[in-house]
Amino acid sequence: MTLHIKASDQAGIQGNAIFDPVGTNEYIKAAFIHADWKSNIPIPAPYRFLGTEVDFAKAGIIIEIQFSNYPFLLNNTLRSELFFKAKTEFVGYPTSLVILVTKALMFPASNSTLYYEQAVNQLTALTKYQVFDVPIRLVGLFEQQNTIVPIIWTEYSSKRYSRIVNTRVSRQCQIIAGRSARSLCLLNLL
Repeated sequence: MTLHIKASDQAGIQGNAIFDPVGTNEYIKAAFIHADWKSNIPIPAPYRFLGTEVDFAKAGIIIEIQFSNYPFLLNNTLRSELFFKAKTEFVGYPTSLVILVTKALMFPASNSTLYYEQAVNQLTALTKYQVFDVPIRLVGLFEQQNTIVPIIWTEYSSKRYSRIVNTRVSRQCQIIAGRSARSLCLLNLL
């Protein structure tokens, strides 16, 4: 998958390259639909207080793409647990497995967004005390450091929360180590 990047609009890092959740979600959605997964499946009415839909489903598996704020991980896992215990059906099959996809810490991103390593810590602590019965598979998106990779740089019509693309350009980017533990990766645009 090509890495999707955009300019930050946050104070102190405005204009810096950060992970683009919108472009990444678009790519993932197209790939899953191409592989015959159903997307944006409505949550049954009795459970709509937990949200409106699950991202993807197929043969008892639900997939949640988690690039938003870290507290949403607990919402996705707890509601998946409820779906599992209630044998809630999505696309004709009861929930039997949840797959959670998130980005690695190595990618600069908006404040408070979930990253893979944080999700591992949260799920490990919850699993230690047997909070979940639903099988959970966590998938992290990573890139090799000290490499040059293709990227898609997107500029949106509005700096914050827009999904309307002004421009989308293919470029290259060098992935290099950052200066601090919080900034494990810097993206040098080429």
